[in-house]
Amino acid sequence: MTYMKKVVLPKMKETFTAFDPKEFEHVTCMTCHGSGAKSGSFKMPNPELPKLNPEGGFKKHMDEHPEMTKFMMSKVLPQMAELLHTQPFDPKTKLGFGCFGCHAIAK
Repeated sequence: MTYMKKVVLPKMKETFTAFDPKEFEHVTCMTCHGSGAKSGSFKMPNPELPKLNPEGGFKKHMDEHPEMTKFMMSKVLPQMAELLHTQPFDPKTKLGFGCFGCHAIAK
């Protein structure tokens, strides 16, 4: 928890506010971990985050929210993998940190 508060949160807050200062003006533990963070539950994936459909390379999300989807894929995902001391998700090996480390899969 100390690492998350002292390293991950400040770095990710900087990344998110650089992308959209208005929408991400108040980045806290709850931004990613949801309301469970208030009670000390930091379980991921967080069902309160948008559910993602990976079909067609996340085509639905690229069509509906292209800038946010590109931001998450090009900035957030690799930065979180680095902060978590792991590799970004590799679809060939099915190993590494990916979108579904935080987001639930849409059904």
